[in-house]
Amino acid sequence: MRIGELAHATGTTTRALRYYEEQGLLRPDRSTNGYRSYGDDAVRVVENIRLLLAAGLTTDDLRLVDGCLRDALTGDHVCDDATPKIEVFEQRLSLLQQRINDLVEVRDQLLDRLADLRKIQPNAVAQPNPAAQPDHAAQPGSADAPHCPSAMARPRR
Repeated sequence: MRIGELAHATGTTTRALRYYEEQGLLRPDRSTNGYRSYGDDAVRVVENIRLLLAAGLTTDDLRLVDGCLRDALTGDHVCDDATPKIEVFEQRLSLLQQRINDLVEVRDQLLDRLADLRKIQPNAVAQPNPAAQPDHAAQPGSADAPHCPSAMARPRR
């Protein structure tokens, strides 16, 4: 399949696919005219790349787990040596847990500050707790979405 077909099949852009190729994560064949040609496993590879990047891994991390990019992440794994992969995943999980802990601390501080402010001004209108709302409740453009530039989708360049 060609690059446009792969982009469409995976919901990504051709630019992202070229970047994955530059990083050594995606290896298309080249025809005599220079066009990229992707094999049957390319869709799975791109889906795994996107999933792992979204989970907080870096492209450097992905190069270490390269053999696993061709696996179905929810099935049998054919990775040769699991040791470097285990180390990468453990490191990333540790970093993610630290981020979660930091965010919980910030949330708690904000809740304390809010409680203090409400003591000062008890008649202030209470806003719903965004942490208690489901993720889909405040989608940009919805009635529940905050009306501020940071909540709006950024235009593509």
